[in-house]
Amino acid sequence: MIGWRFLISCLLVLGLLTSWPAQAEDPPASLVGRVAAVDGVLTVRSAGEWRDAAVNHPIASGMAVRTTPQGRAVLRIGAETIALAAGTELDLTRLAAGDLRIVLRQGRIGVRLSPLDPVGKTEIDIARGSVRLLSAGDYDITAGDGHLPARIAVFSGSAHFVGKGTDSVTAAGSVTVLGGGSPPAVSHDSAIADGFVAWWRPAAGDDANGQAVRYLSPDMTGYATLDASGSWETVDGYGAVWFPTTVPADWAPYRDGHWRWIAPWGWNWIDAMPWGFATSHYGRWASIPGADPGTERWGWVPGSRIAHPVYAPALVAFLGTAGVGLSCPDASGPAVAWFPLAPGEPYWPGYTSDLNTIRRINDGVVADVSTIGPAVNGGPPADIVNGKYRNRRFATVVPRPVFVAGRPVAPALVQLPDQRLDNAPLLAGSPLIMPPAPHPAAIATASAAARPRLARVLHTAGRMVQAHRPATPTRAATLVRTAQGRLRVRFATAGHWRVPAGHLARPHPIAVERVRERRGNGRIRRIHHAAGPGHHRSGHMAAIRHLRGA
Repeated sequence: MIGWRFLISCLLVLGLLTSWPAQAEDPPASLVGRVAAVDGVLTVRSAGEWRDAAVNHPIASGMAVRTTPQGRAVLRIGAETIALAAGTELDLTRLAAGDLRIVLRQGRIGVRLSPLDPVGKTEIDIARGSVRLLSAGDYDITAGDGHLPARIAVFSGSAHFVGKGTDSVTAAGSVTVLGGGSPPAVSHDSAIADGFVAWWRPAAGDDANGQAVRYLSPDMTGYATLDASGSWETVDGYGAVWFPTTVPADWAPYRDGHWRWIAPWGWNWIDAMPWGFATSHYGRWASIPGADPGTERWGWVPGSRIAHPVYAPALVAFLGTAGVGLSCPDASGPAVAWFPLAPGEPYWPGYTSDLNTIRRINDGVVADVSTIGPAVNGGPPADIVNGKYRNRRFATVVPRPVFVAGRPVAPALVQLPDQRLDNAPLLAGSPLIMPPAPHPAAIATASAAARPRLARVLHTAGRMVQAHRPATPTRAATLVRTAQGRLRVRFATAGHWRVPAGHLARPHPIAVERVRERRGNGRIRRIHHAAGPGHHRSGHMAAIRHLRGA
């Protein structure tokens, strides 16, 4: 019988694996949507766990979304709109430019395809077949079940249904009803808007003639909220700049909102401002002098117009020690600090080392993205780590528990001396702080696609330790994969120490001074930490506790 220690270690290692971002060979999708409106409760499933989602939560391929029987919500994906009625669940199987595929498991959705985007492939799969939306327009689709028929209503545009021996086209102003049987009984009628349609169609808005589309691609999710909440100006040295008009005088970017760990990126910023999605995940922020001497105001600089901009979880740089944060005087623990990147300053993500992806993220903001390249060890180059960042003085600092728990940032601000922030080391892309372990219930509800991965994790949990929480090592150490697929610990002043093969696919910093391997069964026998002279714990369970912060 498997011991309780082994089971606990399985769960902890599973928490590391399921929450660690995608690696270089599998970069995240560039097109990402957002939660645009919530009435009631909306939950999103990512990495097997359902969690409540508020406005500006990112939505990406592979996620599932559902509303409660009393809830409804609106999603925006670039220029497109998807509204969920009460008691609806759908899977976003693919989100890409010109390619939107949805599995409507239950309930009802409204869809608006914008005339701003060239019509590509938009498909909604229901139990009775597949619905393809053929042109820009407004659609209302009900999944149907054993008691209710499926319905395809078209208010503008046209739709094509294929399934179980039925091939039917629904024209504008009509509705197709698919009854039971095989093939399903088909009838047609006039499309009539009810309360749900009346709710979501105005929420979809008409932003095709807005000012924002002059400067921004319709693939940039969140552009539609900017015109109503700010103004555009042309500023020397920056080009087109958007200035918010709905913020207090002491407001600063990435300060009114909270952090949430979302696979595959890691820590994502969820802005509290309804317009804060585009300005948090694209472009850069600049503190621009005002008309009067000594006055400044924040302006968002999107950079050059890019047809297909790439989503970033937060265009900031962090300060402090990797995996720890910043020490605070008279505080019970460390803090986490970050500041917004300024125009022209490159962003180096922590969730991928794919150079093409990194350059695409910075395209339009950095003058020559071909100059962005990795250091010798594959990490960020020296000019990024040691750069002179213009917005460092505007760093936001909160206690580490506030950051990790995803609590609102603004009420928990910590004041640190300017010199402390100026002298703190810079962390590009990620603070390397892990989130809380997922609830065990998430494992029990894992999807069929996730179960093979879960089996691999359980198989290797007894012999594998992943170190994502560096302390201050006496010697620099990096975990690397050899050409033969083995993992090795590489020290700056010593040789190689072999450790069991695991799932890491690129270098990661680790918080150990020396690793010894027990020959035969492949388990880690002893890890000597760099936390102090003579301080160590034995066995893989102790190592995992250390990594998880116990």
